[in-house]
Amino acid sequence: MKSVYSVILSDELVRRLDAVAYENEVSRSVMLNKILADYLMVETPDTVMENIFTSMENLFGAVSGMRFVNQASISMASVMSALDYRYNPKIKYSVELFPAGDLGQLKISLRSQNPVLIDLLEGFYSFFISLEEKYIGKRTYGYGDNRFVRILLRPNGLSPKKMGEEITSFVVCFDKLLRTFFANLSDIEYAKKRVENEYLLQLKSKEVLL
Repeated sequence: MKSVYSVILSDELVRRLDAVAYENEVSRSVMLNKILADYLMVETPDTVMENIFTSMENLFGAVSGMRFVNQASISMASVMSALDYRYNPKIKYSVELFPAGDLGQLKISLRSQNPVLIDLLEGFYSFFISLEEKYIGKRTYGYGDNRFVRILLRPNGLSPKKMGEEITSFVVCFDKLLRTFFANLSDIEYAKKRVENEYLLQLKSKEVLL
């Protein structure tokens, strides 16, 4: 929970605070909240989200073909990838974290207006949903404006670092399934079988299901 407080600060402190906030691409309030949390050693929802994204950024630095991009918002970050398809269309994985309740949501969008490609992606999304429902149970999804959304469940008892690892694993695995599908477009049924086999292989190594 956050509230509005009246705090008297010196002009010089505010000037320096604003400069640091600008460098970190966050608001004055967010920066002040972070400084106080670090100084008082208090874990806030903001610091949890920041530590999750730090963990993700470190891990994605070692993933070939994927690039982590931090956002101005403390609750959002994205990962860029590309499909092995005509003109190498870009896929954007946007991760939005929630301060409470579900851990967050993964939004997957395509930078292309190619109707054939969009139809192929929609077919993949539908098949991915059917795999999850078959093997791990129902999850919450959404689709609109060429954007697929998957709600991420909040696991109990995990550190921010571990949650970052699990989100990274989910995104990397999803991207691998997508690449497997597109690598076998000459036979869609065979492509689905390859995707299902890869999904089951990944599932065996999962410690946490988001």
